[in-house]
Amino acid sequence: WAWKEWRIKNIKRDVDQLFSILPFEVPFFEQKHHYPIHYVGNPTAEEVRQFRESYSESGDEFRRRHNLSSRPIIALLAGSRRQEIKDNLPAMIDAASRFVDHQMVLACAPGIPMDYYRKFVDGRDVELVTDDTYALLSHARAAVVTSGTATLETALFNVPQVVCYETPLPRLIAFLRRHILKVKYISLVNLIADREVVSELVADTFSAENIASELSRLLPEGEYRSRMLAGYGEVMGKIGEDSPSECTAHIIYKLVKKI
Repeated sequence: WAWKEWRIKNIKRDVDQLFSILPFEVPFFEQKHHYPIHYVGNPTAEEVRQFRESYSESGDEFRRRHNLSSRPIIALLAGSRRQEIKDNLPAMIDAASRFVDHQMVLACAPGIPMDYYRKFVDGRDVELVTDDTYALLSHARAAVVTSGTATLETALFNVPQVVCYETPLPRLIAFLRRHILKVKYISLVNLIADREVVSELVADTFSAENIASELSRLLPEGEYRSRMLAGYGEVMGKIGEDSPSECTAHIIYKLVKKI
């Protein structure tokens, strides 16, 4: 639905039943291409819901466990691939470091060696947390997030965020987004809401200055922060609370019984 829309022809030819975990795919397939699909709920939403129901650690306990200060937390989620981290993390740190009354805490991806992160954080006031992203988001005041599933996770934890993604040839990419890409947004939050709930700083709008400007609007209490949190409520409503695995199993069972 983003780049190669013509692949719908192959899907219609080869796929008897399609199960989607993204609610905005239903109108794309059913209304635009007249191909019925099943929306079964979102597994990320289910994972976050289960975590939040079982997680009881206080903010002070979380800080003590990771040797953090008492300052409010700006969470940095820089992606899970080395190139993403290399491209995005320096500007994210530059922007967040301007808020000296807050502390930066970087969520490290489990597949990336700590030595790789050290190249970007050494000499900077950044704390590192490994394999504990959900706990970090549970106690963050705001977050700077590269595009991907992490944008949805951050929204599901009700953490105001700036979405950013650095690209090569930013002016060219910006042109392609406007004239070739079939979707208006890159973050799952905005795609699900079908409007701009979170600010997306991509290609020619990606810069430390723009990230910092967005954080300055999100960190204090106010209308801008409240409006984003209200938008998260819309996203949660569209996702629903069904268990994707159970819902899919029930539908498959009914379909098989008809054969």
